[in-house]
Amino acid sequence: MGIIFALITSFSQAIGYVALKKSYEELPPSVAFLFDAMFGLIILIPYSLIMGFNFNQAPMVFLYAIISAILSEAFVFYVFSKGELSITATIFSSYPIYTVLFSFFVNNDRPSPIHWLFIILTILGTIIVSLPNKFNKAEFKKKALILWGLAAAVSVGFADSISKNIIDKTSVEAFMFALAIVQVPVALIYLRLEKQKLSQFVNIVNHFKKYKFALLGSLLNIITVFFLWLAFSSADLSVVSPLTAIYPGITILLAYLFLKERIKLKDFMGLIVIIAGVIGISYFYQD
Repeated sequence: MGIIFALITSFSQAIGYVALKKSYEELPPSVAFLFDAMFGLIILIPYSLIMGFNFNQAPMVFLYAIISAILSEAFVFYVFSKGELSITATIFSSYPIYTVLFSFFVNNDRPSPIHWLFIILTILGTIIVSLPNKFNKAEFKKKALILWGLAAAVSVGFADSISKNIIDKTSVEAFMFALAIVQVPVALIYLRLEKQKLSQFVNIVNHFKKYKFALLGSLLNIITVFFLWLAFSSADLSVVSPLTAIYPGITILLAYLFLKERIKLKDFMGLIVIIAGVIGISYFYQD
């Protein structure tokens, strides 16, 4: 079952990102993130309660949950509104590399030589994609959008590394319980920053067509996290991680089919190098 859960994770993540990107044609990212927070309450809290955890651990994880809600969740929703999804999502998928790097300092993890090889490979792929096709001001400005994907990867890497530290001291159930709660105020603040009113959600049923992609993308984002846990608990990490790391390839295909995004040969080769690096680091990583 672990393999099936891992494949569901990859497909739901890819489809979710495409749906979120599609929703940004009519709605700002903060709207989708509010839906994400609501689905988190509905799915994550019952799951955490059923699995059971020590409520005394909750206060210990709230600060880390807030950091994760901002850097690993809200900021990522914002980043996907920038540039082409096929490129942004693939560069973002390199976040395990930065998790490993930050864990070197935060958790005293020591990457092996093979890890460093795939880290360098992923960074090389990012450089290839980041290089402009022509060296002029317009091309450099266009390529600057790629930095958003890199910023999201680095922020998630940092948040995950410090979250892993507190989860090891408490439990994943306590962390996810806290995360589901703190995402709500973060989502409300996010709405306010983008000058969105809560009153718009009163008639959401009558305007379902407008919100359908935001709802779908947010739901699939939570489902992705849920099945990721199931996959990690049902099979060896060395089997699950490479399968969950294939989602960038699926995202590129879906972005081509549904968002009509076209990728230049140089960028395509760079994305392949990034995907190879992500799969490599996932395959050889042992928790």
